[in-house]
Amino acid sequence: MVSFFKLLGIGYIFAILLLLWEIGDITFHAAATPYVLPFTIFALIGFLAFFLFVYFAPQEG
Repeated sequence: MVSFFKLLGIGYIFAILLLLWEIGDITFHAAATPYVLPFTIFALIGFLAFFLFVYFAPQEG
């Protein structure tokens, strides 16, 4: 059975990829807003925190 945290991590990776896609789309169409970069930074920090939380989570055993 697939772990809930693995599914959540996969979803988070897809969210980051879609965010990067949107950033590229906005940037290439010269309509970038000042909110894109801070949102990206916070999303990456959130992903890093989630990854470290899951990586160092205690194992059942």
